[in-house]
Amino acid sequence: MESINHNVELISAEIANLGTQYINDTLSICILTHSIEKAKDEDIKEVLEFALSIGKSHIVQITEFLNKENFLIPKGFSVEEDINLNAPALFTDTFMMVYMHVMSLLGLTGYAGATSCR
Repeated sequence: MESINHNVELISAEIANLGTQYINDTLSICILTHSIEKAKDEDIKEVLEFALSIGKSHIVQITEFLNKENFLIPKGFSVEEDINLNAPALFTDTFMMVYMHVMSLLGLTGYAGATSCR
């Protein structure tokens, strides 16, 4: 069977979704990095580290998509520029678990909307 490759360009709605997710993930990476630094419960820290790895992998994938289309990468948030890791904990470990639950729901909603834009 013959293999056929199609190179379909991104539409504006897809580009907007990628940009939005890029900003969301860079913010999440900042919040999670600080929270991991300050977490007291090792089990919660493990959940936060898993979420951080997902956010970082999203940034890599989004960057690849945008680079392939020759689009600029959005100016997102940066741990180096926007976070003071020496600052005291902003939230409790329990709050961070609630935050992760809510952010998961928002992420799923965003991805569902993104898949229906074509």
